[in-house]
Amino acid sequence: MTDSNDDLWPDLTGDPDVKSPLLILREQAAKLGAKTSNIIEAEVTANPSEDEFLQVRLILKAPALNGYEYVLLSVNQPIESYPAYLADEYDSKEVKDEQEFKTSLEKLFKSDRTVKIINSLIAQSKHAA
Repeated sequence: MTDSNDDLWPDLTGDPDVKSPLLILREQAAKLGAKTSNIIEAEVTANPSEDEFLQVRLILKAPALNGYEYVLLSVNQPIESYPAYLADEYDSKEVKDEQEFKTSLEKLFKSDRTVKIINSLIAQSKHAA
């Protein structure tokens, strides 16, 4: 029998070796702002969904264009972080772990379409100022 003062919980410190999609996207959002001198900003939103996932979105923002926003991607992330489900306007896929998520993100960020969108937003923002 256990004493009422016994702590039955294990040590709970989080797993510092696993970066969630949410954390990775926040880091990348900051890097995009720095890379474009904040002409284009990225915002990461996270909202719970009805199926107990966290719905995470990466939104491109152009402050000089009256706050124009473009949702570049979304991720449905379980509370355990992986596998997660990455989707853009044209494709969706399951990513099994952090490395696969980063590889998929890099491919999406460097795609001709994403580069074209960001460069277009930069050009239009410079002309709007």
